[in-house]
Amino acid sequence: MLAKTGLLIVSNPKQIGKILPSVQKKVQHTLYIQLLSALTEPFGNFHTNVFNSWPKYSQTIYGIYSQAVAHCQNLDVRVLLSGLKYQSVNQIQTKRNIDLVIFDKNHKKIDIDNFIKNKVGSMAEKYGVITLDSGKFENFDSPSSNGKIYKHAVLGGTFDRLHTAHKLLLSEAALRSDSTITVGVTEESMLPGKTLWELIENLDVRIENVKHFLSDICTELVYHIVPISDPFGPSIHDPTMEMIVVSEETLRGGEKINEIREKEKKLNKLDIIPVKLIDEPYPHPHEEMKISSSTARIRMLGTLLKPVEEKAIPKKPYIIGLTGGVASGKSGVAKWLSQLGAEIVNCDLIAHDVYKRGKPCHSQIVEHFGESVLTAEGEIDRKVLGPIVFKNPEQMKKLNSLVWPAIAQEVVKIIGESHNRVLVVEAAVLLTAGWEKNCHEVWSTLVPREEAIKRLISRNGLTEEQAISRIDSQPGNKTYVDSANVVLCPLWEVEFTKKQVEKAWNLLQGRLL
Repeated sequence: MLAKTGLLIVSNPKQIGKILPSVQKKVQHTLYIQLLSALTEPFGNFHTNVFNSWPKYSQTIYGIYSQAVAHCQNLDVRVLLSGLKYQSVNQIQTKRNIDLVIFDKNHKKIDIDNFIKNKVGSMAEKYGVITLDSGKFENFDSPSSNGKIYKHAVLGGTFDRLHTAHKLLLSEAALRSDSTITVGVTEESMLPGKTLWELIENLDVRIENVKHFLSDICTELVYHIVPISDPFGPSIHDPTMEMIVVSEETLRGGEKINEIREKEKKLNKLDIIPVKLIDEPYPHPHEEMKISSSTARIRMLGTLLKPVEEKAIPKKPYIIGLTGGVASGKSGVAKWLSQLGAEIVNCDLIAHDVYKRGKPCHSQIVEHFGESVLTAEGEIDRKVLGPIVFKNPEQMKKLNSLVWPAIAQEVVKIIGESHNRVLVVEAAVLLTAGWEKNCHEVWSTLVPREEAIKRLISRNGLTEEQAISRIDSQPGNKTYVDSANVVLCPLWEVEFTKKQVEKAWNLLQGRLL
């Protein structure tokens, strides 16, 4: 049985990669890592005393996280800093209780028992202990970092789904501060333009995750985690700040902050500490070469983003509501799902049918909108009707009140006659019409707004103004994403869309058992 939370006591940090694959198999969620001296009395003195300045540990911390990325991608790895920084700290205190203690070298049982009893203050009532051999000890690399300490450090970012790159930046700030750290977390207004920004966690979640991580690895500092609505935040205003942590890629941003502080605000320049980010160990096409939040979001496509609710509807057929904004690739996804075995109910095609002459909707539409919406053959001319309703919300509302019930009635009929295990109701208006209540799951497609505009202009022959009007008449991408169990993005080549759909379909099979 996997332990939920593990504590790895490391005396040989350069060789931690040798044991992490085994650790990954034994821990389910969180792995805390505590450095101890590899030379003498690993259980007699909690404080390592290897370096005489906290920042000298930067390279060691970087090395540990680098190895963790390669071997523990599914674990929330946290390197604890309190014991490295403060002689007064004599116990490991973590936010989560420890279920499993792991040592990277053999020790006597009595020493292990005494260590756990005296040095670990957050043990679960029932816990396990294992020893893994990390091999021959290698000395720490000669630290290249300067040892300067600051009272007030600052850094900023989106901090979506806190990952290793974030942890490196936050840990560097924690190592170099002896008092206060301010972290700016970008507000929603700054997110559009980022890859799959609609999947970014809510601001309060991101703030809480940063706060939880920092207070977990080093509880002794004061943390100010604040939302920011511009790239600079409080860093250009606060005279008490002395140092800013940036990634090597965002070094220019730190320099810009100093320009504003010095020339416009007449404040002292900040020391800039650049941090090298870690390469993504297993990059795929469309993903960044460095570990990033955008890569994490791309990997979420096709997965179950939120639990499936139990609904008072028949379990067979299993109904997926496939929705998304106009020109977001629903039809392409539906095609792949059909090839995988799903029955597709295209509500747009049904709408075409209920518009036809002789159908109840036809006469109702003509009665309300007039004969000007008819072709010479007496059919509804959607190219004439479209601009009328897309420019006028009240007219759109009226059209929907005439057409939606007829579509819903036909869909219910098809569902009742279906013998297929999985049935997909493809409908752009699924959420607006409230039809998601009759679906077991909602799957949503999305592409960036600019891409949807391009597709409408190219595919439908619309002007840019007409394309924007049509997009603005529907819910935004965020609405679709927030309502979806599964999100798919047909932004890249067709083969990548296919892989997303196959992933979603394969995971669905497990939920159908």
